[in-house]
Amino acid sequence: MNAPGITLSPVYGALAAAGGAVSLFATYWDDAWHTDIGRDTALIPPHLALYGSVAVVGLVVLGWGLVALARTRSIRAALRQPGLLLAGLGGAVTLAAAPLDAFWHDAFGRDAVLWSPPHMLVVFASTTMAIGLLAGLRPTRHGIVEAALSAVVLGSALMTVLEYDTDVPQFSQTLYLPVVVVSGLLTVAIIRALVARPYAVARGVAFYLVVRLIVIAVLILLGRSSPDLPVAVLGLAVADLPWRGHAARYGATGAAVAALAWIASALGVASQPAAAVGVVAAPVIVVGVALVLATSWRAHAVGATAAALLVGAGMLMLGPVPEANAHDPGQGQPVMSVRLTVVGDGRGNVRLDAVAPDAGSQLVADSIVARRGGQTLTARLNEIGTGKFTATIRLPEDGRWFVYVEFRRAGETIEAWLPVDSGWQGTTSAERELYVPAGTQPPTATQIASGAAIYAVGLILFAVALIQTRRIVRRRHNPA
Repeated sequence: MNAPGITLSPVYGALAAAGGAVSLFATYWDDAWHTDIGRDTALIPPHLALYGSVAVVGLVVLGWGLVALARTRSIRAALRQPGLLLAGLGGAVTLAAAPLDAFWHDAFGRDAVLWSPPHMLVVFASTTMAIGLLAGLRPTRHGIVEAALSAVVLGSALMTVLEYDTDVPQFSQTLYLPVVVVSGLLTVAIIRALVARPYAVARGVAFYLVVRLIVIAVLILLGRSSPDLPVAVLGLAVADLPWRGHAARYGATGAAVAALAWIASALGVASQPAAAVGVVAAPVIVVGVALVLATSWRAHAVGATAAALLVGAGMLMLGPVPEANAHDPGQGQPVMSVRLTVVGDGRGNVRLDAVAPDAGSQLVADSIVARRGGQTLTARLNEIGTGKFTATIRLPEDGRWFVYVEFRRAGETIEAWLPVDSGWQGTTSAERELYVPAGTQPPTATQIASGAAIYAVGLILFAVALIQTRRIVRRRHNPA
């Protein structure tokens, strides 16, 4: 027999929301750590914060499950509790993703791209877990816990664009807005379905913005790189307005997100170039307005045409994805220390000096390479003395580039890198390790098949979340 009253206590819901917020902060902190410092041990502070916060959320889910099991005396009946199945599945897959990620690195080399299969599995799983917690929460008087958990759902879904938000894009920057729009609209649909309160989306967005502002402030205090202000996310609140039909609601919301993303880029608030955002924003805005007008006029032919345009634009924007150029594609065996000094003139002209006092005559100068968002620039590296090298390169696009110094040693390539802002003026130095790059070979058939299988698991998990959300809403409207 099902026990419909076994919901998640608001106290434990608030604890899970706090843990989720800390995990979001820890993820941005971890990204900044790797950007500013490079690779380090598994026990660096961001990792510990991430492990601890995920453990807290996991314990909340476990406790909820044990209470449900004790009351129902049946695993099957316990898993019928609204949201518990999703939270449990999401939590289990999140835990399983950690050893899977380690196995992936051992088998195929290190991979620092967020969209790699093991990393995206964590995104899908953590989002599913957050959806389950929101679905199973006992309604509160003021809706504060609902808003906090909604923010965790939104934050988990928007982890898909973390590298764009932190100015370390690995793929074409035209992909940023489509991913934000799709992730945002799916989150809006979930929040509106699960939270039966006025302005549920706006409240969730407000909590999310507070979390992001805290992330930015704390990272600045820690002297670390900080992410962009999430201006585009404000557009999601448009979904709470009284639109006529779903097409108008989601068309207008998508258009609002696109317009704000374009404005933020044009004003320099966001890292993405306005041209890269605009090429996607323009058709999204046009289609969104068309959907609103089509719904208002009840012109089904116009609505169908607008929907077709939206699908066509999506197919054009989400065509073949180029190979990622990660700023940290994989550090293999460290070889020796090198002192890197970067001198910038504020106009994109950069000089890189490298001093390796222990090199002797082992190193043969090769080149310096600058990478950003799928672009690769190279320049010749010159030896100016024993263990001393220099090169100059021009960075044509605003934003953070990752500038590598590459050498040949005993027939193999070794490298080190520093992040450089093209508009930065001054001099900075850092001690880095020259290392043998890992994971530089083209992907094998086994790697491609394994990656596809992992992505399939993540997508299936998220599909289950959407299906279960729909079922939960139906049960609420039609209780047995």
